[in-house]
Amino acid sequence: MTVPDLRAMESYLRVTGWSLGDRDARTSLWRVRRQEDGGPDDPEPTVVVLPARQDVHDYAYVMNAAIKAVAYAERRSPEEIRSDISFGGADAVAVWLTPDAPSGEAPLAMVRSAVTALHEFVVGSATAIEIRELVLPPHRPVWAESYAGNVRLSTQPGSFILNLAMPLVVDLGNETARDQGAEEQLSLDLPPQPFGRRVSSRMLKAAQAAQQLAEDVSAGHQPLRVFGQNPVWPTVNATELGALQSLGGPEYGLYKLRFTQSPLAGQHSGPVTLRVTPGQQRILGEAADFLRTRQPRAGVTVQGLVVRLHRSGKLGSGEVVVEGIDDDSGATRRYRMELTEDDYNDAVRAHRNGLQVSATGDREERGTHLHMRRLTTFSVIPGLEYEDDGD
Repeated sequence: MTVPDLRAMESYLRVTGWSLGDRDARTSLWRVRRQEDGGPDDPEPTVVVLPARQDVHDYAYVMNAAIKAVAYAERRSPEEIRSDISFGGADAVAVWLTPDAPSGEAPLAMVRSAVTALHEFVVGSATAIEIRELVLPPHRPVWAESYAGNVRLSTQPGSFILNLAMPLVVDLGNETARDQGAEEQLSLDLPPQPFGRRVSSRMLKAAQAAQQLAEDVSAGHQPLRVFGQNPVWPTVNATELGALQSLGGPEYGLYKLRFTQSPLAGQHSGPVTLRVTPGQQRILGEAADFLRTRQPRAGVTVQGLVVRLHRSGKLGSGEVVVEGIDDDSGATRRYRMELTEDDYNDAVRAHRNGLQVSATGDREERGTHLHMRRLTTFSVIPGLEYEDDGD
C-alpha cells in the first residue's frame, strides 16, 4: 500500500479545496465542506489530520487514516486518492467482475479477457478523440498506444475488481495530442481538459451510449444496424463495443463499470456506475461484428484469383469477381468490382493463366455481396507466364 509523501498530500489538499485550520508541533488540521455539508442539521465540515513531519513512527498509520477521510469526502476509494496524488492527477475506471470464485480470485480466462478488453477500451477511446470512425484503422495511432502504456492496473477483492489509474497528463510524443500543461504536473496545477480527462470522459460516454443502444435493440425498438446509424454523439466504434463485450469474460458474466474523476483538473462529476448484463454484452459483440463487416472501408487491398468475368460486349469495361483476402479483415471472401477495359483485359489474362491479382479501393457491403469501388490500383501479380512472353 503506497503512502503519499507529506508535501504531495498537503499540495493535493490545497488544490482540491481543503484549508489549513490549525498546525502545531505534531499535527496539522485541514477542513473542507462536502456539498451535502453545511445544512442547518450538519454544520461541521469534514476534518483531516496530517502528521507535522514524515519521520514520525506512526506516519503511515496517520496518513492512511487521512486518505480514508479524503476518500469519504470525495466519494472515492482510498486507492483512487493514492493514484491521484502519485500521478499528480488521475481519473479512475474500475470493473467489478462476478466470477464463481472466492472474493479476490477469478478464473484465468476471465481475467485475461478482461485485461485485454480494458486495454482495447482505453486505446479505442483515446483513438476516437481524433479519429471518429466506426471502424478504426488496423494500425492504431502511436500516441493512443503510448497513453495506454502509461495507465496503471491494480486489483482488489470484492469479488474481483480491476482498477485503472488513468493519468491526466502524460508526454505522448505527439504535439497534436500532447497536453501543453504537462510541465506543471508536479505542482498539481493542471489544464481544465487534459488529455487523460478527455479519454476517461470518452470511455464513460461510449459505455453509456452503447448500453442504451443495446437496450433499445434488446427491447425490439431498434434494429442492430442502429449502431452504425446513431446520429447522437458519441457514435461508438467497433473497438469500444468489442471491449465492452469482452469485459465479462468468455461466459458473459455480469459486470459493473465505475468511473470517477479527479478534482485536480477543475470541474468534475461524481462517480458513475454502470451495470452491464450478459444480454447486453452479446448485443454489443454482435454490433462490433456488424460494424467491422458492414461499414465501408477506404484504401483496402484485396489479393486473390479472378473467379468470374462479365461484360456486355467484346470491348469496353466489365465486372469481375475476385476471391481473396483483404488486408483489413484477413478473411477470404468474394469481391465484385467494375474494371476499365484495359484492367478487364488484364483480369481475363490472369484468369486464363491462374494468376493472382491485386486491387485497392473502397470496400462496401451491399446485401450479401462485397464490392470494391473507386479502385485506385488493379494489377496482375507476375507469374510464370511472363517468362514465356518472348517465345
